Amino acid sequence: MTIPFPLLRLPWLALIPVCQEMESIDVLAFSLLSKKAHNLSKIFRKLSSYSVHLIVESDHLDVRVGFDLRRKMGLKYYFNTKNVPILANAMFQKRAFTHENSGLTTSQWLKRVLDVINCKSICQLDLRGSPQVDVCDTFGKLQNIQKLNIFKNCSNIFAKKSLEILSTVSSEITLFKMPFETREEFQTFLKSNLNYLNINTNTFPNFKFTLEDLLVTNALKLNLNDGKLNLEEINQFFQNWMENKSDTRLGHLEICTFEKVDEKNLLKGLKPVSFPRNRKRYDIRRADGKKATITFRDVWKMTFISFYAWP
Repeated sequence: MTIPFPLLRLPWLALIPVCQEMESIDVLAFSLLSKKAHNLSKIFRKLSSYSVHLIVESDHLDVRVGFDLRRKMGLKYYFNTKNVPILANAMFQKRAFTHENSGLTTSQWLKRVLDVINCKSICQLDLRGSPQVDVCDTFGKLQNIQKLNIFKNCSNIFAKKSLEILSTVSSEITLFKMPFETREEFQTFLKSNLNYLNINTNTFPNFKFTLEDLLVTNALKLNLNDGKLNLEEINQFFQNWMENKSDTRLGHLEICTFEKVDEKNLLKGLKPVSFPRNRKRYDIRRADGKKATITFRDVWKMTFISFYAWP
């Protein structure tokens, strides 16, 4: 019979070398034992994360931590004990957590992990499933997310609720599915003060991004890899900008088309000024003096168009 060692009863001086010899995963596991263990781990063994990648699946939360370019580690919190896989490897066993073996809710567990690794921002948050438990209170604790990705297996309800909470703290949002049932819902989202919105329409080909959608978009940057806008609609967006008819913040647009693009059909009515060394780069300037640059380039059978309004 193994007798548990009362580690937390050791004097502080004795705990210092113990904590310093621990692997990063052991420091995290130790910090989850209690509030006292959490505080001790922060004092005696300070961890500093290089990158943090969160993945939300239907049955668990996956946290992947990089301490430098070579040293990485993964932890998983299962929402239901019955979903925990049988792991023969002891190393993987101590990386699988539940409410039963940690005594913590999802929100408490993630908060403690991020605190111990001194996480200042989440480099990427992937929503790949729809958890059977409410994890949105967990999202409310996140303050800085570099990339938020909504994947197709994420339910519409969960995706919309997550976007409502996280869009204001996310630098870049990518939609690999369209979670909005109506055009009105979608346009309400487009009117939000987003930083960078990337709509990957290749993964939902039946969706059409309209000129009206484009004109109400308030994101600073919008990337439509194939929004199915025709050249006439793209030109109309440019003309609206020239005539100062739009009061949105959109100042950087990336879009591609399968239509044949040239100066006449893309820049009709804009009075563009071309660059001598680059025939596919043009400046346009409106009455108030504000300038924008339009470029386009052919790649295989597609043409990529870029619009950038100078500050």
